[in-house]
Amino acid sequence: MSVRRALPAVPLLLLAAGPWILPRDLVTALLFTFLLITLASNYDLLGGFLGLYNLGQASFFGLGAYVTFLLLLRVPLLAALGPAGSTVAALAGGAAAAISAVLLAYPLLRLRGAYFAVGTFALLLLLRLTVDNLPQLTGGSHGLYVSAQHYLSLRAAYLLTLSLAAASLLLNALLASSRLGMAMTAVRENELAAAAAGVDRFRVQQVAFVLGATPTGLAGAVFGLHSGYIDVSVVLGIERSLFPVIAAMIGGSGLVWGPVVGAVTLRAIDVALKNYMQLPVPAPAIYGGILVVMSLTMPKGILAGLTRAPQAAARSGSPAPPRPARPRTR
Repeated sequence: MSVRRALPAVPLLLLAAGPWILPRDLVTALLFTFLLITLASNYDLLGGFLGLYNLGQASFFGLGAYVTFLLLLRVPLLAALGPAGSTVAALAGGAAAAISAVLLAYPLLRLRGAYFAVGTFALLLLLRLTVDNLPQLTGGSHGLYVSAQHYLSLRAAYLLTLSLAAASLLLNALLASSRLGMAMTAVRENELAAAAAGVDRFRVQQVAFVLGATPTGLAGAVFGLHSGYIDVSVVLGIERSLFPVIAAMIGGSGLVWGPVVGAVTLRAIDVALKNYMQLPVPAPAIYGGILVVMSLTMPKGILAGLTRAPQAAARSGSPAPPRPARPRTR
C-alpha cells in the first residue's frame, strides 16, 4: 500500500527536475501548462463538484497579480525587502483572492444555473473596467511594472507553478473522498434532498468558492512576478477565464485527473499549431475545429470516453444471456 501511494510522487519528482534537464522553451511551455492545470482544477471545484459554471475564474487570477504589484510599488518596506518582500506580497495576493471570494459568495451564490455563469462573467468585466478607469492606481491600459529585484527566475516560477498545480490536484483528490466532497455532490445532484439531510447548501458552495479562488490568486501573483509586467489583457483576459472551463470539460469535469488531461491536451494543440505546424488555414480555426470534434465524440470528456470504451467493448463481446424457455401450449 505504501508503494502504491508513493507512485504519484515519481512523475512529480521527474517534473521537478525539468529546469535542469530540459531545454528552456520546453520548460516555459510546461510552466504555462501548470498554470492552466491550476486554474482548471480550481474551476472544477465549482464546475465539476457542484455543477456551477464559473466564467470569472480569471478575476481571482488578476486580483492576486494586481494586489501583489500594488503592494510592491506602494509599500516601500516590502520593496526594500527584496525577495522576502515579493513573497509577502504574493501571499497577500492569495489572501486577497480568498477574502474577495468569501464576500462575493453572498451575492453570486444566490444565482442559479446560467445566471451564476453570467454573474461571474460580469464580475470579470467589472474588474476589467475598474482597472482601466483607475490609471493612477492600476496603470490602466499601460499596465504595471516591478523592479528587476522582484522578478522570479524561470526556474523558480516553474517550481512554484508545479507546486500550485500539484497542490490543486491533491486538494481535489482529497475532497473527492471527503465528507465535504460528498456534500458537494449531494448539493449538485439534488439541493432539496441535500437540505433535508442537513447539508447547508450555501456554506458548502462558499467553501468551494474560496478553495478554488486562493490557489488561483497565488498563481496570478507568481505569473506576474515572473513576467515583471501585468495589464488587463494579460491577467484579466477573457481567454484566461474560458480556457480553464474548456480544459476541465475536455478532460472530464468532475474527475480528479480530468483538468490535467484537458490542460495538457489544450496546451499541446496550442503549441503544435503555433510553433511547429505551418498551415494555410489560420491556427485558431483549426484549434476550434479540433475542440468541436473532441466535444462531439467525447461529450463527457476524454477520461470518461476512455473509461467507457473498454466497458462498451466488454459488453459487446460478452454472449447474450439465454432467453427463458417459452412454456409449451397444448
